[in-house]
Amino acid sequence: CRIVSLIPAATEIIYAVGAEDCLVGRSAYDDYPPRVEALPNVGRAIGANVERVVDRRPDLVLLIAGSDNARSVDDFQRLGVPSLVFQLNRLEELRSVIERLGRLLGREAAADSLWRSIDGELDRVAARTADVERPLVYYDIPYPPPITIGRGSYLDSLIVIAGGRNAFHDVGVPSPTISLGAIAVRDPDLILFPVAEEWGAATHPSERPLWSSLRAVRTGNVRRVEANPLHRLGPRIGHAVWALAE
Repeated sequence: CRIVSLIPAATEIIYAVGAEDCLVGRSAYDDYPPRVEALPNVGRAIGANVERVVDRRPDLVLLIAGSDNARSVDDFQRLGVPSLVFQLNRLEELRSVIERLGRLLGREAAADSLWRSIDGELDRVAARTADVERPLVYYDIPYPPPITIGRGSYLDSLIVIAGGRNAFHDVGVPSPTISLGAIAVRDPDLILFPVAEEWGAATHPSERPLWSSLRAVRTGNVRRVEANPLHRLGPRIGHAVWALAE
């Protein structure tokens, strides 16, 4: 098999089930495990460079679903390049992606073991946080504009497992754009500030105009979290939730 993966989480799953020999290309964002960087980099995960992907002569291309990636999906279909499109917005979708890749790669037992390990880790965190006092949490996606997570995102589920309550759980889409006023109305106890090297220098909430009106900013309840494992719904998500709970 010859697979080009343009989904960093799927690439991690392929390595985790021991099928990395099938990979012949990866996106610029695939950086885990570190040895993945030895694979040819074919460019962006969304809005792929079709020519560079086709040059790898893949039997299959893995693509992320979404309106912002619809053109790439159409391009590969038009060229007759076999592709699989995966949705990874909700926690329950992780199991189906692991199982599907396991069947595709002939690694069903390894895929089953991987899912049971992740699920068990999530259960252990949930058990540890079952009786804690739950802070109201605002999750800060790179600013500006203010973007957060809603009920449609697996990160909403992870916040609950880790012992919190998502301030925008009432919003049904994965990553809504909101206003400072909407955050102030909810008055979160805690702001989670994800950082990632590939995002560059993000503006800390305390340095943003008018954000000092938020109680969490005034009281210093802003916590940096490592975005890379949290923002990939893949094999490392259990470890990421432990860190989030802490």
